Amino acid sequence: MKKNVIDWNLLLFICGIILVLMSLFIKTLTYRPSIFGMGCGIIGASIGGFYKKKRLLKSGNKTNKTRYEEQLKNVKISLDDERKIMLREKSGWITYVIMFVVLTILNIVFIFIGVEKWIIFTLWGVIAFKYICGVIIFYYLSKKM
Repeated sequence: MKKNVIDWNLLLFICGIILVLMSLFIKTLTYRPSIFGMGCGIIGASIGGFYKKKRLLKSGNKTNKTRYEEQLKNVKISLDDERKIMLREKSGWITYVIMFVVLTILNIVFIFIGVEKWIIFTLWGVIAFKYICGVIIFYYLSKKM
């Protein structure tokens, strides 16, 4: 089992335990059931990850191990495929533009229906932050390449 996978699953498990304990012992929390549910969900996901890796890499069953290694090889090939890299970049850019437009329209709608000003200012801040991050990342990547 890869150490990286174990570390992430262990970190998720610890975070889930912390959330569950917070929801059980801090009585002043407003959203205690939601925090408890998130904690249980995170714990379940980490246990599922541990189980999956343990089952696939069980030393007694060689077919699972060879199948897992083949699956990792296919994932590596898929990640290095130039066409798929281009498609991922293009889909990320399209999603960025769509979310920019949706946030702007949502903010304008909130202005017309009379939502509190701090919500409107927060949305405008998110839009500005999104745009500035996009510009900074573009210039960083253009200098890097």
